[in-house]
Amino acid sequence: MKTKWYLFIVTIIAVSAIIFSVLQFHQKEEPFEVGVLMIGKNRDQKFIGLKKGLEELGFVNKEITYIVKNANDDEDKMKRQIVDLLDDNPDIIVTLGGVESTLLKKEMSEKNKRIPVVFAGVAAPKELGLIEDYRSPGGLFTGINNYHTSISGKRLELLTNLVPSIQLVHVIYDSKIEISQLSLNETKEAAKKLNIRIHPYDVSKNSNVNLRNSIKKEEALLILPSFRIEALTDELVSLATDKQIPAMGLYEFEAEKGMLASYGASFYSQGYQAARFVSLIIKGNSPADVPVELPDSIRFVINKETKDAIDVLYNQDLLSIAEYIYPDQIARGEK
Repeated sequence: MKTKWYLFIVTIIAVSAIIFSVLQFHQKEEPFEVGVLMIGKNRDQKFIGLKKGLEELGFVNKEITYIVKNANDDEDKMKRQIVDLLDDNPDIIVTLGGVESTLLKKEMSEKNKRIPVVFAGVAAPKELGLIEDYRSPGGLFTGINNYHTSISGKRLELLTNLVPSIQLVHVIYDSKIEISQLSLNETKEAAKKLNIRIHPYDVSKNSNVNLRNSIKKEEALLILPSFRIEALTDELVSLATDKQIPAMGLYEFEAEKGMLASYGASFYSQGYQAARFVSLIIKGNSPADVPVELPDSIRFVINKETKDAIDVLYNQDLLSIAEYIYPDQIARGEK
């Protein structure tokens, strides 16, 4: 009998200790702080996708707080904001592009900071030195390789196949952004194989796109990755519209604004996909062991209004596989 009472008392004490520990844990538990770095407002769709993804994974606002740094297309401001964010010492940092990621990695190395980082879409993260290997990143960074460098040649092929009358493609790139330069190299290789004439145009050497007086009717624009080029989207759309020439972008927002087409993973989908990585790290996984992923989807989008406005002959087979967007419906909030 004494033995039974002894075991009963020990069990009660043990259960009480567990309940007390759990209660103490929840009382002390604070929201998980997620730092977010974006170079400009165009990437806000990635942040929206990230928040939506985390909500669907079961994280509510009281469990996560965001420290958002938006540099408004100012690289020097981004550097200062990174210093401030590292001083805040969040639990995890989500970068919304390549320039944010490379600047953060440099500052973290200099300050010897060890904070897990998820990049929500970076072209060629291994070539940029963010990771050691795609299956085993091996450091503090993991996330999504948006594949935009690797498909630069495919984008050129799609554009010139879509509009067979194109005789010259003006390739808009940024020599100060490594990803943009790598994408240009891919485009040059593709142009040789496809026997297509291209004219590289470096936006880093110009405050605007000075092509208005030189572009001819049977020419086109091809956009490569760069936050500076993203900031020039309205100007590039205006140029293509005035000259009535095709323009191929990376992101659907470029097509929504008036470019003929885009081919790539959308900003929203990259942010949404990145939520899975954030969730894994919150649950205790190390970014060194979480494999980098390719985009869940790559979209070939055509602006129906722009297509109808440009007086060219189109490849009907490509038109049949494209996803159409309708700017008037988007303006009415029917996207």
